[in-house]
Amino acid sequence: MHGYLKYVVENCKTAFDELCKINKELAAGMSPESNADVNHLGALKRMIQDYLVIRVAGLFDKDSRTISFNNAFSQNQEVKNIEQEEIIKKIIENRNRFVGHSDHDYISEGNFAIPTNEICNSNLRSLLERLEKLL
Repeated sequence: MHGYLKYVVENCKTAFDELCKINKELAAGMSPESNADVNHLGALKRMIQDYLVIRVAGLFDKDSRTISFNNAFSQNQEVKNIEQEEIIKKIIENRNRFVGHSDHDYISEGNFAIPTNEICNSNLRSLLERLEKLL
């Protein structure tokens, strides 16, 4: 179980780094002087962000059929503290109501994906590193 969680956390760190790198490339690509393929970069950004949202939220899944930190470390205060971090709460809600499921009310209220800059400017990477230390 711990090996699987380590694998997912490592992939999430890589996805976070790639998402933020592509987000910067996409922003630079909007310049009139740029010849970047912004459609391709935008598609990559969306795919990586959706992956990251699904995987990070899954790390805190409470369904007993899943391998998650909540199931493997159910009494661990560090896991509980990390789950209460604002970016984690937003990611879980976004997975549950937009990325993983299409919640009509959520979307009708104008809620869509978490802004990429909000993810990249968050403490998500350090939270993933804190989780990794538990393994």
